[in-house]
Amino acid sequence: MVPQRVIIVEDEYLVALDVEAVLQSMGVETIVIATTLAQARQAVEQDGADCVLLDVSLSDGMSYDFARQLREAGIPFGFVSGYGDTTGFPEDLSRAPLLGKPFGENEIMDFVLDLLGVSNDVVKE
Repeated sequence: MVPQRVIIVEDEYLVALDVEAVLQSMGVETIVIATTLAQARQAVEQDGADCVLLDVSLSDGMSYDFARQLREAGIPFGFVSGYGDTTGFPEDLSRAPLLGKPFGENEIMDFVLDLLGVSNDVVKE
């Protein structure tokens, strides 16, 4: 199962474009790049998401509260961040999936599939 709609919440536009290219190569139909939390919230409210990739620190704040909103809504999410681990994260988000930057194409593919609970072997078949 390849996600149909993924939201990338990232204020470093080149990083977001790299992730977008990987998602396109996976066959994701709709990819939304949000550079602020306000844009991300609007994108989720308008059309939902199969999963959301969140940078931790954005120009308009930390994404922790938004992550909690996603969790409450049942939308899979993971942090994509320069933080090496979740040590400094709030306790309730310390076990959230985290993909550290920099990352490779295969790492982002595996990360997205893991968020959805899909094996990469199923996608390759």
